[in-house]
Amino acid sequence: MGTPLKVLFVEDSDVDAELTLVELERGGFVPRSEQVQTQSEMLAALGDTQWDVVICDYKMPRFTAEEALSTLHESGQDLPFIITSGAVSAEDVVSLLKQGAHDFMDKRALARLVPAIERELREADVRRSQREAQQRVRILSRALEQSPVSVLITDPAGMIEYVNPRFEESSGYQANETIGQHIGFTLQDEQSDDSLQHLWSTVREGQEWRGEFASRTRAGQLIWEKVTVSPLTDSADSITHFIVIKEDITVRRSYEEQLLRQAHFDELTSLANRVLLMDRMNLAVENAEREQGMLALLGIDLDHFKNVNDSLGHSIGDNLLKEAADRLSACVRGGDTLARMGGDEFVVLLPQINDPRDAQKTAEKILRQFEQPFVIFGRNYFVTASIGVALYPGDGANPHLLLRNADLAMYKAKEHGRNGYHFFTEDINERLLARLELEAHLRFVVERDELLLHYQAIFDLATERVVGYEALVRWNKRDGDLRMPGDFIPLAEEIGIIHEIDSWVLKTACLELKDVLKDRAKCLAVNISSKQLDMPHYAKFVGEQLTLNDLQPEQLELEITERVLVEDTENTKRNLELLCEMGVRLSIDDFGTGYSSLGYLQRYPFQTLKIDRSFVSNISGEGSACRLIETILTLAHGLNLDVVAEGVEREKEMAFLKSIGCDYAQGFMLAKPMALRYVLNSLESEVAGNE
Repeated sequence: MGTPLKVLFVEDSDVDAELTLVELERGGFVPRSEQVQTQSEMLAALGDTQWDVVICDYKMPRFTAEEALSTLHESGQDLPFIITSGAVSAEDVVSLLKQGAHDFMDKRALARLVPAIERELREADVRRSQREAQQRVRILSRALEQSPVSVLITDPAGMIEYVNPRFEESSGYQANETIGQHIGFTLQDEQSDDSLQHLWSTVREGQEWRGEFASRTRAGQLIWEKVTVSPLTDSADSITHFIVIKEDITVRRSYEEQLLRQAHFDELTSLANRVLLMDRMNLAVENAEREQGMLALLGIDLDHFKNVNDSLGHSIGDNLLKEAADRLSACVRGGDTLARMGGDEFVVLLPQINDPRDAQKTAEKILRQFEQPFVIFGRNYFVTASIGVALYPGDGANPHLLLRNADLAMYKAKEHGRNGYHFFTEDINERLLARLELEAHLRFVVERDELLLHYQAIFDLATERVVGYEALVRWNKRDGDLRMPGDFIPLAEEIGIIHEIDSWVLKTACLELKDVLKDRAKCLAVNISSKQLDMPHYAKFVGEQLTLNDLQPEQLELEITERVLVEDTENTKRNLELLCEMGVRLSIDDFGTGYSSLGYLQRYPFQTLKIDRSFVSNISGEGSACRLIETILTLAHGLNLDVVAEGVEREKEMAFLKSIGCDYAQGFMLAKPMALRYVLNSLESEVAGNE
């Protein structure tokens, strides 16, 4: 036969209540329950039935756990009050425990529910015993002797006249050592002294006082006690004694402090976390606004920290972060706040500065701390810091804006070479807004069909005939603005949508020019990014487009930059090998502007080398540019590579390139990039001319 249990559910979910009842029955209870969802329903239920326990959901549409707890207190009933929830913050749990809630349960893990109810039922009985003992203290001295809590009786001056055995047990002081002492003789700190003064001012007015004290036992152990002090009066209502009841709450306080620490401090470094930083920033901003003062926020990011994690592992990285936190701690003053935001990001709050140079000095001090290497397993690792500085009120009127602007300034410091600091400026903000707007539109550029292709003809310099076309992508924005590749391709690579754009370009170019390329003497050149070649099945995708549009592999020339060869990942290497096996032509684009190396040219069978327009535009018939172009041409021909000169815009450039034997050229002088219809028109004219 199970134990009867009357349960009042303050709960809006029938399913959750039913699951809880199943758990109670499994634990040996025979529950009888009622479910309420509002204050009026709860008051009615409390008035109708004597309940054993209240199980309350943390938050309901019309009623919260805090309101339910207050309603229970107002009813005057002392029932175990257990909160259940799927998600609640540590601070809210602590707050409700302080208000009188007895325990907290996660709805997803009710294994602790039955033991908790059994414990709370026992503790509820204890509390009832304590109340009865307090009410009958004058005549039930033996009840005091058996009380499970410490009981003291003092004279009106607070001098102890009686202690019960529980006090002797918990404090370690015997009755003969205690009697005659002042009630506060075990108190630990100044805060307890302040509370004691408030206690006396309350009870001497005939009122009961309740509070918490930190005390030292005779053995020196620190304990926390919940204390109730009540005045005892004679028939003339004069205070004759005070009765003091003390309950050891050390375990509960320890639990609360642990929760608060987890909520406010970083576990790895013991620095303030984001929650505590935001709280202190709010106070600092309010104070600065009130005093018309200035504060500074320094956003700090460790340079190349990822390299340490990737090469040595996260455990070593964690040790480095702890040492970095120690170095940063040496740079802040007593009233400053150093916080870890996560990963290798830190923030320093300087709540009171007189001049921006104060923030500058702190930033320089931090940089000096990272001049010395981190020694790990006997090896030196140089991890520097990049710092962004935002000032209140100039750079933001609230903590969130200051954090954002310090972060932006930090990235500007990284752009300037890292291992430095940068103050926030409005120019940074304007660039960010422009970039965010561009990025937001760019993400859907293929989906919205906003891309188009222009084709620039490639000419044979010997015959001055068109031998092919280079596909050049354009972004035709909805506002009519036509963006060139340099305006958006780098950003597309950065935000990870270059695969989508490059694939669209190749697919569209093959489809649009398939009729033009029926003339097998003509070819199509397409630029591709290094990220595209790193896709596992890119070569297969290229082959599919050639087959779909009836194109020969040798009619497609993929232009890649030297950076692709420097990175040379396994996927890149495999794709290039497969493309070469297919017969697709490979071209080195913008040669001489990157990591030029003969080794790269020898690794794969390239057919074409393109001379960057920056060299061609400097042709003057003589000088270093001309000699450089001649050298590149000699090198390329020595490796059996065709050479295409880009950006030909003047007659003297054309004449020079012909004179040195350059194979092909493209540029505005020969033909501007044009839409498909103009390509088709020029092709028709070429055919008519031949006829």
